[in-house]
Amino acid sequence: MLKNEDFLQLRVSYIEIGKMVQKYGYGQYNGVLKILMGQINCIDSDEKDDEKLQYLLESYNRLFTSRGALSDFVIYDADIQLRKKLNEKYNNEVNKLWAILKDYI
Repeated sequence: MLKNEDFLQLRVSYIEIGKMVQKYGYGQYNGVLKILMGQINCIDSDEKDDEKLQYLLESYNRLFTSRGALSDFVIYDADIQLRKKLNEKYNNEVNKLWAILKDYI
């Protein structure tokens, strides 16, 4: 079962990913943003931890399976150094999610 620290880290990572998707997704990832908001709302809810985990796992699978989802997301900027930095930050947040959820998927 996930610990409170895990839920908090997931929440922070979902918020950070959401900010990047909102800023650099150019309106093409509205469905992803809804899923991310649902995950944050789930973590903030009063539901039991096992119910939260089930919802988070189902949502995670929707985020990273289909075209147009986060598995295809790349931040583009004409400044190559900035682009690398932004994509590294994005990938770090995604890796944090995976590190917490991988044992349950």
